[in-house]
Amino acid sequence: MEPETDMQPVATVTGLYRGASQGLEPLSSSIPLFRDWVRRNPIFYELDLHPEQDDENLIIDLIYDNLAPIRLPDLMRGTDIPHGFRFWPDWFYIPPYGEMHDIDGRRVYPRAPGIHTIQIRTARRKFAQMGRVRDFSPENGGYTSPVFKIRIAEGGNV
Repeated sequence: MEPETDMQPVATVTGLYRGASQGLEPLSSSIPLFRDWVRRNPIFYELDLHPEQDDENLIIDLIYDNLAPIRLPDLMRGTDIPHGFRFWPDWFYIPPYGEMHDIDGRRVYPRAPGIHTIQIRTARRKFAQMGRVRDFSPENGGYTSPVFKIRIAEGGNV
């Protein structure tokens, strides 16, 4: 029987933030994002690493508006994941298409003004996963965040 710690998520996402002049500001549907701002500034996500598995390398995917997952760079312990650091900058990318289909075949409009959703999933990075399908199962310390909502501003630049 495997130890119980193997069934725990290796990392959970506890929040999304944007950089502001006052520091990090929680990202929500009440704070509009503009495409030009997003191109110049990263969005930060907060990771809570499992205390007994904090030496694991991580794989991370972002799911935007229930579209196919976007593969984010793997985080390697010792080079990408310093001890005690919880906030990770990442370039958030609004998909470039005016109309797309989500994983259920429904039409979505990723650049349309309004409320959009983001989920982030995490798991252990196995050496054999490099360049292959990645395993986000609970047995691999997999986790999918709750749905975060963001708002794209109604403006000419989105």
